[in-house]
Amino acid sequence: MMYNYRRPPEQAPIRGDGEEAGEFRPCIVVPCYRHVEPLMRLLPELLRFGLKIIVVDDGNREPKASKLREQVNLMNQVIVRHELNMGKGAAVHSGFKKAAELGFTHALQIDADGQHDLRDITAFINLGRQNTDKIINGTPVYDSSVPLCRKLGRYMTHFWVGVELGTGRVVDTMCGMRLYPLEQALKVMNSGKVGRRMDFDTGIFVRMYWSGVDFLEVPVNVKYLPGNYSNFKGFSDNVRISLMHTRLCTEKVFHYRTIRKREYL
Repeated sequence: MMYNYRRPPEQAPIRGDGEEAGEFRPCIVVPCYRHVEPLMRLLPELLRFGLKIIVVDDGNREPKASKLREQVNLMNQVIVRHELNMGKGAAVHSGFKKAAELGFTHALQIDADGQHDLRDITAFINLGRQNTDKIINGTPVYDSSVPLCRKLGRYMTHFWVGVELGTGRVVDTMCGMRLYPLEQALKVMNSGKVGRRMDFDTGIFVRMYWSGVDFLEVPVNVKYLPGNYSNFKGFSDNVRISLMHTRLCTEKVFHYRTIRKREYL
């Protein structure tokens, strides 16, 4: 189900840290590899939402790693460090574990490259507060800056996700902005079946759905910024994603009854 909302003209802080103890305590988790400069510009904007920010430094080199750590510490936020690059999935896993240790119940994962409109955070938090047992999934809304090959390339994954979820409906599982219920997410991640690199976003979404977690969708404005770069590795990541879909399609047989019994939102 797509959630439609009107974005407020000015962003007001969101109550979150300690707001509803034991019910809905959201934070923001940002995995970062090579996007240190964009993230350092992003962090002051994220602070305005009044949520604790957990940055995962996924093996950035010096001196950038020290600069990022210094800024995060000066802002009284939290940083988790991987000495070596372990991949997006591994970075998000570390961030989620830290969030759970700090007592948060939900984590809004945001990419560090600055492509997502931060004003959309309000919709994620508000909808998550009303649906604490669901994933709030970002569905990208592109402007003219998106490379055509990127936009069209996603539809192959959309097709296979439809097969894995048991529907022909298009669900975008590759957007790097998503609100997770932490207990359910960590249970699936700790199983060891979720990819640790660029196969993470789709893999965890499908497996959480199979485990009984439904989802709602929020449109997210996406802008490809001049000079920005992607950590996606054309050959190796496409191989990982292909293998992931092979495993998911094979395993779907064991989840068929569960899928059939549930209402697809």
